[in-house]
Formats: sequence, C-alpha cells, structure tokens
Amino acid sequence: MQMLKWFVGALALLAVACGEVSETSTPVIRDGEGLLELPLVSTSEGRSYKLVGATFAITGPQNATITDTSAESVSLALMAGTYTIQMNGEWHVERTDAPGVMVPVTLVSPNPMAFTLGEGETRPVRFLFKVPGDGTADVGIGVDSGGWISGTIEFWASPPPYGSSNIFTELAGKSMPFVISYESSTVTRSVEYGYKRVTVETAPVTFQVGGTVSAALQEQVIAALQGRSMSFFMEATGPSNVSLGQIVLENLERGIRFSLYPFAPNMGLSADGYPLLQSADIIGGTASFDALSAGGIDGELRSGTFAPR
Repeated sequence: MQMLKWFVGALALLAVACGEVSETSTPVIRDGEGLLELPLVSTSEGRSYKLVGATFAITGPQNATITDTSAESVSLALMAGTYTIQMNGEWHVERTDAPGVMVPVTLVSPNPMAFTLGEGETRPVRFLFKVPGDGTADVGIGVDSGGWISGTIEFWASPPPYGSSNIFTELAGKSMPFVISYESSTVTRSVEYGYKRVTVETAPVTFQVGGTVSAALQEQVIAALQGRSMSFFMEATGPSNVSLGQIVLENLERGIRFSLYPFAPNMGLSADGYPLLQSADIIGGTASFDALSAGGIDGELRSGTFAPR
C-alpha cells in the first residue's frame, strides 16, 4: 500500500471581546492578557498551503467569532484563561500556486479543542490535518511527516478513587477527544519470543484534547505531557494479525502518565512478516491517566485512528 504523508496545519485565529476583529500587526498586551500568534501559510518542499473559508468560535473569558481568514498571518491579545475553539464554515486547503483548487485533507484534531492561555504567555493553537501526496507542511509551526494517534475516550461514570484530591474527578462520565502527533521516530525491528515486532520511539509529541477541560487539568496534566517522547510496539501474532502493545506518554519528573491500549486489527504485514507502519482504525480499547499524589482515572477508547510513522 502506498504510504501517506501527513499534513499538519496550524490555523490562524483572530478574535477579541464581543467578536470584533483586530487587524493590528503588533497588538498591545495588557495586564491579565496573553498572546496568540498564528500564521495561515507555510511552505514545505517547495509548496505553500493555505486554509480558506474557515470561521472560528472562541468561548471562554472572552467570547468571539472570526470570519476573516484572508491574511497570511495574524496575532491576537486575549484575556488569560481557559478556552475552547470550534472550527466552522465550509473550509478547505489550497496550494497558493493553484488558487481555487482544493487539496484533499482530513481534520484529525479535536473540534472543538480546548486550550489555556496564561498571562504574558504566547500560545500557538494548531488544528492538525492529513493529506495524501509527496509533500507535508505544518502551517506556521514547522514541517514534519510524522505519525499520530487520535480518538475519543469515554471515562467511567463511577467517581475515581482518592476523593477530592483527584484532579481527574471532572472527567468522570464524560467523553474527551484527543490527538497525539509527532514529527519523527526511531523504528526498530526485532523478534521477541518467536514473534516479529516493530518498536517505535517517537520524537517530542504534541498532545491536544477537546471538549471542556479545566485550567488545572490543562496546566498540571496536558502541559506536563507536551514535548515528551512516546514509545509503543506492534507485534505480528499470526499470518495476518497485528497486536499493539501499551502506548505510554509520561513525564517522570512530574509523575504524570497517560496510557492507551488500542485495538486496531487491520494494521497489515509486510512481505517479510513485520507489522506495517500504516494507518488503521481503532475500534476499541482502554485508556488511563495517572498522576502522582493527584489521583487517576480509567476509560474506554471508543474510536480513533492509529497512524504510526
């Protein structure tokens, strides 16, 4: 099967209180505010891409709607706090050398997506896309052709242990979309107990979640996992079967751990019998958060996509 490279897009967002749009190139940051600086265009392997036709609804300490994404780069000062952002409209991606010709992309980020903006902080907010072809681009952030894991976790409705000290109590009984992406990885082939195995050690990851997530959870857990490396393995357990080992993302210094046990049965094998690095649908599994002295919570992985690279 022909391999796909993935297009990772960072979308420019511009909004202020009451939904008005600021067009200043150097916005003034006041006390209690942070800054979003987000381009719409980037060039990769000689090709430039742009998001067209999107609108955005931002909800939080300031509620705003943006409808004008014609600029190549915008910046925005917002009151510090926890936000969600929803991408709407009949958006598409074009190559800048072929205006009006759509590039076939698929949004893989949670939508809406949660983020927290600190006072005096500059915060990039990215929506991740994939695109088949021979080029990749990450609009405004960088360039990569790495892999990703996305899905939705339904946390158990029963209250997690440790009582009020558990920072994850707010997730009980709720669903949380997520995506973990990485730019590159080290891939090792081996034979373990007679089974052919592919082990993947990733470069630093980007971890995004959707829905309503508190500032405490964003700052103490999600932020702690940003930029960490992740490891997992795939093992051929039969003539056409591939099993996935535990996928772990952790920050040992902070005592934070995120674990996934996905079931993605249609991974496929190479001609020499090793699991292929190709995308497959996740059709089930489990997930868990654990934090030293801050509790933990378990849930069911309902759906998603596993795209190792």
